[in-house]
Amino acid sequence: MSGFVDGNRITLLRTGAEYFPALADAIEAATAEIYLETYIFEDDETGRRIAAALARAARRGVATRVLIDGFGSKDINPELLAAMRAEGVRILKYRPEISPWTLKRQRLRRLHRKIAVVDARIAFVGGINVIDDMHTPNQVPPRFDYAVCVEGPLLADIYRTVR
Repeated sequence: MSGFVDGNRITLLRTGAEYFPALADAIEAATAEIYLETYIFEDDETGRRIAAALARAARRGVATRVLIDGFGSKDINPELLAAMRAEGVRILKYRPEISPWTLKRQRLRRLHRKIAVVDARIAFVGGINVIDDMHTPNQVPPRFDYAVCVEGPLLADIYRTVR
């Protein structure tokens, strides 16, 4: 893509409180296909909510594809993945092998994208992983991330990226 693309509707989503309801609604309305890419997919209330929405979409016959990072989601509950797969959600892990003994720079290449595209008509792009904002083990402050919801001609480039 080069330059600006006119004619889009872009909505700023502040934190998971705005992002996850919009994402879940888009997944529930899906009729053809869903692509979801995330660094972290946590088995918490938020992760289970999105997983359930993805499973319902797959049961409706929507082609549902999830790509998670092998390091960021290394501790994901295998039962959550198995439940989604049993409903027809296709899940891939990007670079699932993690070797703490390899000191090569390419070992650090991870999937840090947080993108969702539903029916090639709506996309979500930003910094929000599938995890509760308030899931803060060890007294870590809550997350304050942003995403944008995109509708319009810009979707063609985002869609090509996830495909």
